[in-house]
Amino acid sequence: MCGIAGISEENSGLVEDMISKIDHRGPDDRGVFSEPGVTLGHCRLSIQDLSYAGHQPMKSSTGRYTIVFNGEIYNFKKLRTNIKPKHKFISGTDTEVILELFEEYGLNCLNKISGIYAFAIWDALKKELILCRDKVGVKPLYYAYLNGKIIFSSEMKSLYSLMPKKQININALNCYFRLGYVTGEETIWQGIKRLLPGNTIIFSKGKEKRIASDKQISIPKLENIEDAKSFIPKLLNEVMEDQMISDVPVGLFLSGGIDSNLLLSLMSQISGKKINTYSSSFRVSDKDNEKFNSDAIYARKSSKFFNSNHTEIQISEQSIIDSIEDVVWHMDEPNSNSSLLPNYLLARKASINNKVILSGEGGDEIFGGYDRYRSYRMIERWRKVPSILRKITIPIIPDKLLNSKNKNRLNYESLTDLYLSFADNSELKSDKIASLNIKDDSKLNKYLDDFLKKFYYSSSLFDSLINAELNSWLVDDYLMRADKMSMSHGIENRVPFLDERLIELSKNLKSSWKYPLKNKLRGKQILIDSMKSSIPDFLLNNSKKGWVSPISKWLREDLQEMAYEIINENYVSGTDEFINFKEVKNIFKEHLDGRGYGVQSIWSVITFQIWYKKFISN
Repeated sequence: MCGIAGISEENSGLVEDMISKIDHRGPDDRGVFSEPGVTLGHCRLSIQDLSYAGHQPMKSSTGRYTIVFNGEIYNFKKLRTNIKPKHKFISGTDTEVILELFEEYGLNCLNKISGIYAFAIWDALKKELILCRDKVGVKPLYYAYLNGKIIFSSEMKSLYSLMPKKQININALNCYFRLGYVTGEETIWQGIKRLLPGNTIIFSKGKEKRIASDKQISIPKLENIEDAKSFIPKLLNEVMEDQMISDVPVGLFLSGGIDSNLLLSLMSQISGKKINTYSSSFRVSDKDNEKFNSDAIYARKSSKFFNSNHTEIQISEQSIIDSIEDVVWHMDEPNSNSSLLPNYLLARKASINNKVILSGEGGDEIFGGYDRYRSYRMIERWRKVPSILRKITIPIIPDKLLNSKNKNRLNYESLTDLYLSFADNSELKSDKIASLNIKDDSKLNKYLDDFLKKFYYSSSLFDSLINAELNSWLVDDYLMRADKMSMSHGIENRVPFLDERLIELSKNLKSSWKYPLKNKLRGKQILIDSMKSSIPDFLLNNSKKGWVSPISKWLREDLQEMAYEIINENYVSGTDEFINFKEVKNIFKEHLDGRGYGVQSIWSVITFQIWYKKFISN
């Protein structure tokens, strides 16, 4: 993994400054290429071919193409073998393989590569600057237009200072206060956009052309559940062998869940060596230990079972106070998920011995693990009841058996309404955070509907909602956290469950195989049945437990003083335009008194206040 930046003009000084703002992404090497029409910058985290032969920007053998690349191409050795007779290679990098594939196939080569990436290529013959992002969206890429030029970077902090007007995108801010993150093409900054997953921009002579990936993945037809159980182990092993490719040791973020434990089992088999594993626990009282540290307890047990080199860090209130400003800085835009802090601290510890880390993100989406997926299935089944019976039945069901929110879900008017009923911050009074001066629900609803409806399938409600999650919450919240928290310490975070082959497989698995309705507390049945020989018995018999943080408790204790200071309108000048501080203080008071639960609402304001102070006030 690396950091990239550039502009469609000759301007080495500007791009060198852009790279200096993101050099934490690539501490091993830096370089800039510049000629009339383009400047490309790169900071390198050496993973494949650690020698100077992997220096970037890198030119193709003919000199036509120049690339800056961030990511990992898992099938590059196979591709290299296929084209080697026609091309002369001088390094052992995946970067050079991409260049020679462009020489051979042009943009069509994107249908051949498999991996996680964001890169820019300059075509000196056509005078075109090409920006590409992987189909899943594991690696970020941002861009903006400035005086008829396109500028881009792996992180927005390289771009925002160049914008003539540093304006907050109000629609994106409303999205943040509603969801806890900004999703879709828009970002928190007016004028800066994210390149959507699977998209390519070709910029030439002041004009852009956009292409969406049409890559097809071939998966054998699964006639029945036994076919699926037989195929899943083969594909998972194939994926893991590809994802373990590296010239440096590969470690694992280990939790107490099935996904990361399955990865550890497969990694141990493939490597034949002890795997470095990392987990976190919280400094809490003995009576709270099982509630907040059950994940860490099972991770310890798993590390002994698989004989891994296990490291556990302990997170305290003070470590949160010490790190929160750095975390907000590295995230680029506000994110209200308090798990950012453990992610950041764990990556810092892992960076001492590892440059590459695997983690279990995506396993629940691919194989149907979250508890809400059972609700998706029940709603889908309910909608098959004749509409006249549904209309008659819902009003007579007592609220004690089915509350109004779930009644609305059963009678949803649009898939976007249904999706947002699960995705929204559901805390009482969370809709009071934003100032009335900026709230525009109709504009935000249209933006979200236009973005999400591209991911719905006409044939399946269950698959539609999960696909929307994959392309919104997973990409813009989970994967951005994984990338930016790991890259803040120079670590490449790979996510095997989001391999394009497993995503395609998921489309061929019936919802009843993933989450049978008879299962009340655990999904992923097809994965468990297929891979149970690789999963410890002490995990097989557990129901799924969500990761539980003590942030809510700590806000009533040692984080209370910090919270009071930050959610005050005097903390930073200017945010009273966006935040209703009177309501925020009421939410916090009710949280402290135990009359309400407002941790996400409070944390979203804390994060925004720090972000505003770091990026605008300063």
